[in-house]
Amino acid sequence: FELHPNDLVDVRKVPDMPPESRKDEYLYQPCDLIPPIGENLMTHFFHRPHEANERAITIKRSPKKRKQRLAICPQMGTNIGWGIHLVEGWAMTKLWLLALVISSLGGMVFAVTWSVIKHDIQAAFAVAAYFVALSGLGVGTAQAYLN
Repeated sequence: FELHPNDLVDVRKVPDMPPESRKDEYLYQPCDLIPPIGENLMTHFFHRPHEANERAITIKRSPKKRKQRLAICPQMGTNIGWGIHLVEGWAMTKLWLLALVISSLGGMVFAVTWSVIKHDIQAAFAVAAYFVALSGLGVGTAQAYLN
């Protein structure tokens, strides 16, 4: 990230770790993962913070400034630092998959049930198709407003 005046931060490159040339400025345990903490473990600690502790490997792998606090360079007006960038939001892939499964299975169950009870297959699949299309529009609208 890039630090600006008034503690404003601009995320520049994701994922990224300090280069070897600046290893003396930052304390962290090298790791083959970038970011140094896996998504599943981070989510686990987010939902169960009491299970995380100061000695956890996740703390050791996160880059920390060694000697002084990260400050703005007087000549440049900014400074470069490293940290963890958490991205919050809806898992749209899972939402679309859920809508697909619910609308497909629900539409098929409705169509077969209507066909058996009313003896009208054309009307059954017309109503089922309406619900499948409506669920697609609903998820698409939710995605548009959430992003």
